[in-house]
Amino acid sequence: MAEKLKLVLKNPVLPLTLRAGFLVLAVFWLRYEGITFFKALIFLLIFLFLYFKPKTNSGKYLISAIVWLMLVLWGPNISGLMGFYVNVVLGALAFIMLGVKNLIILRWQSAYYLLHLVLVVGATSLFLLGSISEVPLFIILFFMFKEFYKVMVKKDPNIINLVASVEAMLLIQAAWVSSFFPTSFLVSASFLVLATFVLHDTLVNYFKETFSKELLVRDLGLFVGLSVLILLMPVWGFQ
Repeated sequence: MAEKLKLVLKNPVLPLTLRAGFLVLAVFWLRYEGITFFKALIFLLIFLFLYFKPKTNSGKYLISAIVWLMLVLWGPNISGLMGFYVNVVLGALAFIMLGVKNLIILRWQSAYYLLHLVLVVGATSLFLLGSISEVPLFIILFFMFKEFYKVMVKKDPNIINLVASVEAMLLIQAAWVSSFFPTSFLVSASFLVLATFVLHDTLVNYFKETFSKELLVRDLGLFVGLSVLILLMPVWGFQ
């Protein structure tokens, strides 16, 4: 029993997991009963320490880390049960982010994909809520998409920059149009992230030379099916 305990304590994954868990707790502490300058400063120092130590892959996922930090600090502080759910999501994203960065999660590409899409939801939600304008949103999406394609595929940087800028521009136009719809920001953001997923999936498979008609039909079917579910969200009480 003692030997097994020593093996567990010597496992390099354990301290990294504990660090991620501590950051999750820090998110709840920061957003509990409002964010003050002092709390934000302490949280920022905690984040910098936990993210950059160890320095493994610090630059690789830096954009995602910055966007996550922006959502934590600038996101609306909602009270009640919904606020608790928001904090849980932010905490879970922190755990995934550090898990991917520090190589704790084995299926890191799938975990990063999920992290990226949820961050897109967060960034577009800030726009739909009026917290940021089109220009900051375009800059955020451009660097997020640039990081995404650099992580997921090996391609010429100029091509990645072009794809990221075009895709960000398309999403900005879609976000601007959806802001006039008589629906909640949650429904609009869901449509935008669904469109992002379809574009990402199509382009990643194209760059990997695994694109096919069957894949296109699957993505279009998924887009239509999930669009119907999103349209039913108000009926289910998600206003």
